[in-house]
Amino acid sequence: MTPLMIIGMVLSFVGVATIIGIVLYYVFLPVSDPFRIFLDATYMGLNYLIYIIVLGAVISGVGLLLYVRAVRTSITIPAGQYSHASYPATPSVIRRPALKKEAPKPSVKEPSKISKPKEPSIVEEIEKEIETIIGSEEKPKEEKIEEEKPAIEVISRASDMVCPHCGKLNPIGSTKCESCGKQMFTPESPSRSCPVCNAPLILSQRISGDLFVCGICFSEIRIPPTIQEVLNMK
Repeated sequence: MTPLMIIGMVLSFVGVATIIGIVLYYVFLPVSDPFRIFLDATYMGLNYLIYIIVLGAVISGVGLLLYVRAVRTSITIPAGQYSHASYPATPSVIRRPALKKEAPKPSVKEPSKISKPKEPSIVEEIEKEIETIIGSEEKPKEEKIEEEKPAIEVISRASDMVCPHCGKLNPIGSTKCESCGKQMFTPESPSRSCPVCNAPLILSQRISGDLFVCGICFSEIRIPPTIQEVLNMK
């Protein structure tokens, strides 16, 4: 044991004894004792008892530090105990043989494919057809304009037909008289017939101008001049 260790132990013991002794002495002293009155006195807001306890703690701490330092300095490592030979040798670096680079293989060119002639696309065919249509001159077609035939206008429509032979009434659309049985008129084309009873227009009688009266049903009709010229009704 070194002297420094002894000093550290003594200081630590003195510090602890000071703290324990002053506390026990303070507890068992009577209140009127002058030393207790001294310990109860204050300085800078603290009792002297606290100052003595702090002083004992400081002495004990210093002694403990001296003891620990002495213990550390007393430990010696014998020479040669931890030599380099005691440690395992570091493994040597294993070098791998360098890999040989293979020479690049000559590239084999594929035989060139024979390109087939491209077929004309649908768009090209349509363009050609449009060009041929535009280039060709179309002959204007002659439009035949049909002449509108003038229509016969009915002014007043009758409900019966009068037989020219016996004078009896017959319904519209009759061709023979229901009374005498004779044929009332000879039918003609619609353009030359009354639009009401289909009787020939030649049997009509003029009232004024283009206004006529059918000779069978007595309906008032307006006959255009062109039809009058064809039928020689002027």
